[in-house]
Amino acid sequence: MASEKAAPELLALQPIQCPPQSDVDNGAVQRRHAKELSYNEFYWRYMHSNWPVIITDVSNTWECRNWAQSGETDKDQDKDNRNANSPTHSHINFDYLRSRIGDLAVPVADCNATYFNSHAKLELKFHDFLERWQRSVEHGHVPEKETNSNVAKDNLYLKDWHLAALLPTYEFYQVPKYFASDWLNEQLIAEKRDDYRFVYMGPKDSWTSFHSDVFGSFSWSTNIVGHKKWLIMPPGEELKLADPLANLPFSIDEALLEQHAVRYFTINQTANEAVFVPSGWYHQVWNMTDTISVNQNWFNACNVPLVWRNLLANMQAVHREISDCQQMDNFEAHCQMMLRASFGINYLDFIELLEFIAARRLDARLAPKPDQTQTTTNNSQLLFDRYQMNAYHVQYDLECVRQLLQDMLQEPSVRQSPAQLHERCERLWQQLQSQCQAQTGV
Repeated sequence: MASEKAAPELLALQPIQCPPQSDVDNGAVQRRHAKELSYNEFYWRYMHSNWPVIITDVSNTWECRNWAQSGETDKDQDKDNRNANSPTHSHINFDYLRSRIGDLAVPVADCNATYFNSHAKLELKFHDFLERWQRSVEHGHVPEKETNSNVAKDNLYLKDWHLAALLPTYEFYQVPKYFASDWLNEQLIAEKRDDYRFVYMGPKDSWTSFHSDVFGSFSWSTNIVGHKKWLIMPPGEELKLADPLANLPFSIDEALLEQHAVRYFTINQTANEAVFVPSGWYHQVWNMTDTISVNQNWFNACNVPLVWRNLLANMQAVHREISDCQQMDNFEAHCQMMLRASFGINYLDFIELLEFIAARRLDARLAPKPDQTQTTTNNSQLLFDRYQMNAYHVQYDLECVRQLLQDMLQEPSVRQSPAQLHERCERLWQQLQSQCQAQTGV
């Protein structure tokens, strides 16, 4: 996090003058160096266009680089050896991890076991997980004739660990500027609720099954150490893999994708690289070596309309599922409860997020403009305590919320929803409409 004396970094979003050059046209997933990729270009060329990109040299100053053995996070490591751990040691600094992080309970997936189309889940103590991982690495280095071939090797993957929330004073990473416009975590962190900031730690050959990200959100994943292989495909391509009941496979490989003529991309991600995963892009990821990454899910003005459409589609699915109960008391309230259970949020959660973002942006509009000599600012107007939006960025967010509310007000399920949600949408839309007219002088 930024210190109190450090000037915030400005997120200088500019209006689109012409359609941005897009990698969609040449069908490539590019690598871009952080030093030459501006926030504005990333916003329009990749995030707004919903196209993936790999950004290099994003974690040079992160404290968690100490989680790797000295020298193992260097970008110039021998690429020929990235598909396997060293024959004499793992790249993971197990001793440092044990000394720096307490013996917390951690969520773990067993990649050798499935449970209802998912990896089986268990909970371990962090130091126990590290011990089993380190022992597994050492076991793998013993000659085969000296091992018991009947003993299955652990394939435990520590996933979705809310370490940043659990240890808020341990500033082990900084959100890269490209991903700082994050409405989801901005609200959840401010309200001290479960967020979508995660640490993943897994041995060679651990993996994540075929999926797209929660809510239809964006995600970013930065490797601290190790090599991940991704298979990733544009929205809609996953439908080619569906069975007659519309079920998607649990796991994929290149042969399956080629068999079904799926358009896909292969990404080989190494240490100090961030992969930007756009909304709705299904993917599967393998750890080709012992690997640690920092990940976040998020949405903002670029993809929040898609999140709303996904929420609406899931609400319609709930209505269909219990359509025979429409005469029951509090039917709509029951549907909202089921929606939250199945999708993760419901209409109330969504409008509360829009109210939160609108209030923050309206406050930012009224705040004094920063100048070159200013060294401090109101923390409530900073994103992740270190970034500040320029005036156009603030206004663009507000206009996105206004337009989204206008669409929501036309939706019958919003008018029928409990807790005066339609009235809350109407009030917020009127507030933003008034400020929009004042801004334009209408």
